[in-house]
Amino acid sequence: MSAIAAGPGDQLKPKIVATGLEKRYCSARGGETVAVMGVELSICAGEFVCLVGPSGCGKTTLIQMMCGFEPPSAGRVLIDGEPIQGPNPDHIMIFQDYGLFPWRTVLGNVVFGLEALGMSTPEAKARAHETLQLVGLSAAAHQHPHQISSGMKQRVAIARALAVEPSVLFMDEPFAALDAFTRLRLQDEILRLWEVKRTTVVFVTHDLDEAIALAQRVVLMASSPGRIQRVMTIGLPYPRERTHTDFSEYRRELFEAFHLLHATAANSAV
Repeated sequence: MSAIAAGPGDQLKPKIVATGLEKRYCSARGGETVAVMGVELSICAGEFVCLVGPSGCGKTTLIQMMCGFEPPSAGRVLIDGEPIQGPNPDHIMIFQDYGLFPWRTVLGNVVFGLEALGMSTPEAKARAHETLQLVGLSAAAHQHPHQISSGMKQRVAIARALAVEPSVLFMDEPFAALDAFTRLRLQDEILRLWEVKRTTVVFVTHDLDEAIALAQRVVLMASSPGRIQRVMTIGLPYPRERTHTDFSEYRRELFEAFHLLHATAANSAV
């Protein structure tokens, strides 16, 4: 992968805008839990943004509101200036459990999303083969999910998402269940694909190194209620060397911010 500069999205044009975003859940006893409160966030077209924070800080809730899986209790999300009303094939979510159809081949899984959009079977198969080649899975095209590794399954999920050429790719801890070596390889892979496609990416993780390695900006969330605590621009060129002192400095700064969050939460609970 060639060295590319970090920073705001190439077009400097807001792609996703969250304003006054809140999510509240009511319990069976009539109580209320505030999962996310007062989120204000703008993401540029073509930008790679990571959401990080402790468990229960609302990262997944926030990304699900952004992609239309969860309606907000207050506020709104705009993508390309239009309010989100629900899931959209132009805004694809990738989960850590892959979501593959076990009865379909690798190729069939990628073809499915294209045919669902109304593409003819020959055209869908041609596009699917191109995308599988992009993620290095051409040789596995006729295998079934149970015949391939976890890392390959996640690459199939990525290929299925990229095949429909979405303008936004949402990823909710997609590599969390993978071993460390596979995770590193897929981090490099998603960066390579992002460099080629320049899709807007919103990526949820609790791994600080992963966030620093991938993101142009890291959004640090606090919990109780879930809210944005800080937004950090990662001013390092790609590919990023994890042993470099500048990488370590970003890690230290994020770790200290995390530590401050935990200390503040502990003091509030006393």
